[in-house]
Amino acid sequence: MNQPTGILAEGIYDITIDWPVFLSQLFGFAVIVFVFAKWIVPPVKSLMERSQETVRKQLEESEQAAAKLAEAKAAYDSALAQAQAELEVLRAEARADSELIIAQMREAAAAEVERVRKQGRAQILQLRRQMIRDLETDLAAAMLELTEEKVRDQVSTPQAKSESIERFLEDLEALANSGSGVRRQVQPRWN
Repeated sequence: MNQPTGILAEGIYDITIDWPVFLSQLFGFAVIVFVFAKWIVPPVKSLMERSQETVRKQLEESEQAAAKLAEAKAAYDSALAQAQAELEVLRAEARADSELIIAQMREAAAAEVERVRKQGRAQILQLRRQMIRDLETDLAAAMLELTEEKVRDQVSTPQAKSESIERFLEDLEALANSGSGVRRQVQPRWN
């Protein structure tokens, strides 16, 4: 069996290579590869690089956002802890202020009670003095009235009347006797 050049025989199939077709197909393939390498691969490659750059930027931004989120959470936790500490301080100050206000109000109430007591005692003393004056006045009036009654009783007896008339006359006589001497002594002074 003679095989022509360029034809391979394998098994049942006879494969023959037709060199002008092979070379034209090879040239067509080279042109396609050249066109792909010259005009299609560079834009696709730049598009892929841009996509990769976009993805890389998004990843970086995502990492930055995650870092910022972690910082924000830490700042929030810190602010929350600080706010709770300030709240505790404010509560303690409010408690201390309320205790101080209560103590001041108790002192003020005690002072007011003491002032009212002193004022009440002063009023009681004043009323007591007034009552003593009123009682003394009433007692003096009653004593005068009683004395007047006793004197009238004593003067209304005939013996007391005669004694009082005699005493009155004696006093008049004494005045008359002493009056002439007084007149004599008084007259030279007037002259």
